Amino acid sequence: MHKVLIIDDEPWSREVVKALGQWSRLELRIIGEAEDGNEGLRKIAELQPDIVITDMRMPGTDGAELLQAMHERYPKLKIIVMSGYDDFVYLKQAIRSKAVEYLLKPIKPEELDAALAQSKAELERGSQPAWTELAPLFASGADMQRYGGMRERIYTYLMELNKESAAAACHKLLHEIGGRGTELEAGSALRIANDLLLMLEQFLSEQELSLAALLPGEEAHIGQDPSPGGALREVGMLYGKAIDALLQLRQSRNRLDMADVRQYVDAHYQNPISLESVAGQFLVSKEHLSRMFKTSVGENLTDYIVRRRMEKARALIADEGMSIKHAAQLAGYEDIAYFYRVFKKHFGMTPGQLRRD
Repeated sequence: MHKVLIIDDEPWSREVVKALGQWSRLELRIIGEAEDGNEGLRKIAELQPDIVITDMRMPGTDGAELLQAMHERYPKLKIIVMSGYDDFVYLKQAIRSKAVEYLLKPIKPEELDAALAQSKAELERGSQPAWTELAPLFASGADMQRYGGMRERIYTYLMELNKESAAAACHKLLHEIGGRGTELEAGSALRIANDLLLMLEQFLSEQELSLAALLPGEEAHIGQDPSPGGALREVGMLYGKAIDALLQLRQSRNRLDMADVRQYVDAHYQNPISLESVAGQFLVSKEHLSRMFKTSVGENLTDYIVRRRMEKARALIADEGMSIKHAAQLAGYEDIAYFYRVFKKHFGMTPGQLRRD
């Protein structure tokens, strides 16, 4: 029976999820709940769930940051996202984190059950990685597993942008499957090369890049070299060029003008922006942006966004006499209950108390 964790800062919302799901029929078991992203990550490490159902807007680690953390730390975890907002920023993060489903509140029972059933199905067929479909190409299970190990090493070097090690691993792979007296036919070698090419394209897509955009003018397909090992040599060279281009792109991104970043945030803080969406706008990692912003401005980017929103809301309520709901919306908050909590935490009083004072 697969284990499920629910993360939502609203107790009534967690109760709704528990009431709607057909847990027994789907052979699923709720093993815990968490009130925010930070507690959620602790519970995931402690309870080891198979499926997480999480809200997007929460105090502490917000939904976008939580999704990225879960995707990076627990890649096999199945994630179902809940949100009261049909928001592209959140939807994009859900897609990048490979969430099974993005459900809009109020949640419908049939949609929740469908997402749970899909999560369960993916868990049960996910024990075998996609590359094992190449099994008929290999003489034995040991050969297939050897290829899987080499493939993993190549991916690791790609993530590290380690061109030399990636090239050496590709060369070793070429030697292993193409020069041991059990040489593969050209068509079989081409299928393996295409598998490695797909792995490269998937890696780039996770960073919102494509091979065509990264290497304009390069042939995205392989197979020009008719020799049995030709396709593998071609894909190895393509990996090297891609890593060179990624390194060059990273260097250009590191030349970040914090005045431009601050100007962008000041112009868009009333929109549903986050550390990750701003990092995406300037083509840098959120860790790099966070460090640079804190060093330059003296506070975290997330705290800066909240402060600008709170200052805006206070001015609209106290100085212009605007309704609290309208002021919250203009400051970037659609969820009024969430706005009240953030406002009180920031100013030590509720918006109503500010108006009375």
